[in-house]
Amino acid sequence: MFGSIKSNFNNNWLLDIIYYNNDVFSIMQRFFIPHENFKGDYVVSFDKKLINQIKKVLRAKEGDKFWLFEGSGSEYLGQLIELSNNQVKFLLIDSRLSATEPDTQITLYQALIKADKFEWVLQKAAELGVKKIVPITTNRSLVQQISSTKMKRYQEILKEAIEQCGGAILPELFLPLSFSVAVKVAAQQPGIKMIAWEKEKDNQLITDKIISIFIGPEGGFADEEILLAKDFNIQTVSLGGRILRSETAAISAISRLIIK
Repeated sequence: MFGSIKSNFNNNWLLDIIYYNNDVFSIMQRFFIPHENFKGDYVVSFDKKLINQIKKVLRAKEGDKFWLFEGSGSEYLGQLIELSNNQVKFLLIDSRLSATEPDTQITLYQALIKADKFEWVLQKAAELGVKKIVPITTNRSLVQQISSTKMKRYQEILKEAIEQCGGAILPELFLPLSFSVAVKVAAQQPGIKMIAWEKEKDNQLITDKIISIFIGPEGGFADEEILLAKDFNIQTVSLGGRILRSETAAISAISRLIIK
């Protein structure tokens, strides 16, 4: 029967070594493919980047096997049966539920920051298992919007992060919300709601099955924003005695909430 061993290869690619009767016979890479490309026992993709990677980078041939996932939590063992310049086709021969997803469901309300730092937060949040990411604009945000081009890039960053880390659920990335709208939206969601604030000295992070956490921009949240959050029963929490950069605060909070 099929089984799997997971290992890191060159610190970049998460590979599954599939064995049959204890004999290793294939080393496989993981690929995210949208749900609409799954057709019964087959998966067909016309994604030029994926085709190029399989054909020219991996130099794969018909019969090679890969783990495929469509972002909902299941993984499928796909055998390559057709590869051309225009399409790639797999036959699905096995499936499994991912065992790598954390039990905690976290929604990250992340204040917009400089693009390179925001991309880093997206990548690491995805690797850690955040389920939803809501960019927010605040009084002190230096960035106030995300272009459609950047949204596409951010989606690609999330996809590649999940491919690399061994996850099977693609985080949902929302369009930016203003802080005032975001707190209203969060208040209507189930679970614990918290906002990291450097002036909070007593309250610590609270773990739960469902969590919403707000992380501020460079300079932190304005006092009136904290008051508004409290009006919607969003608890202020401390991340420790040091003043953290926005991107550091986000990953510090997520790590502590997920890794109990």
